Amino acid sequence: MPLPTAYHALLTFRVPALRSAQVWRVICVIAGFELAFSFTPALLGPFVDWTWPDAALEVLNYAGFGVTLVAVWLLVALLHRRGPASLMGPLPAVLRDGGRVLLAVGLVLAVQQPFDLGGIDGDLRLAPLGGWLIWLAPALLAITLQVATEEIYFRGYLTQQLAAISTQKRVWLLLPSVYFGTSHLLNGDGLAEGVLWAVWATLLGAACADLTARTGNLGAAIGLHLGNNIFAALLLGYVGMPGHGLALFLLPAADYIPMTAGLGDLVSAWTVLDIAYSILSVGVMWLGARVAIRA
Repeated sequence: MPLPTAYHALLTFRVPALRSAQVWRVICVIAGFELAFSFTPALLGPFVDWTWPDAALEVLNYAGFGVTLVAVWLLVALLHRRGPASLMGPLPAVLRDGGRVLLAVGLVLAVQQPFDLGGIDGDLRLAPLGGWLIWLAPALLAITLQVATEEIYFRGYLTQQLAAISTQKRVWLLLPSVYFGTSHLLNGDGLAEGVLWAVWATLLGAACADLTARTGNLGAAIGLHLGNNIFAALLLGYVGMPGHGLALFLLPAADYIPMTAGLGDLVSAWTVLDIAYSILSVGVMWLGARVAIRA
């Protein structure tokens, strides 16, 4: 089946991958990526003092993706004889589309988030503003590094290599998106919550892959992903829970209700509502991104 006209930019984007489109090479890079990701905590551990402020530890956690990014560059150079720039598309287009989409998604979330905060039934309070501002710039840089790493790997390398093997959407769009989704399974407190995380991340991955195929570069995907992660990391957190150190608004830990149930509990009205909200939230960001890039 030929590519739709909207995705013709993908044919140019995949060109650097055509010289070495063998599946075994992709499998080796995936294995190397997973090893690098798994060993990053052990590599950074000796340099970490766990008495540091939560904000510092969270910034370091995001910045640790730089280790994985270097691993991806080395693996691609070794197995494909390709440089880092070949994974992103033309830099001017990356910067242009990234800036436009980041602004558009930021505006969408700026309108949406007050409604989300307004629906919270709990003792919402403002974090110390001075401390939040001190860590804002390092957090933005570290989150940008984390997002760029994931996009260069999932929507850059994998999309290019799989599109070089097949132009069917289930190959270059669906497979990396599901892989990206399953990598978020451990984000939940239990299997059921992990599955919901995976569904949401799969949707986000598919939206980013779609934007990449429409533009022929990673700018729009990075802009969407970055806008989402900035709001997620810097807006709301539960005191004492992972991820609260950089949040501007805080809720008591007692208000956090972990979903530790099994898969059977996914069949519920709450689950349907959660998935519907995920589809809606990702869909709105995706539409905002498309308006921004006029695609």
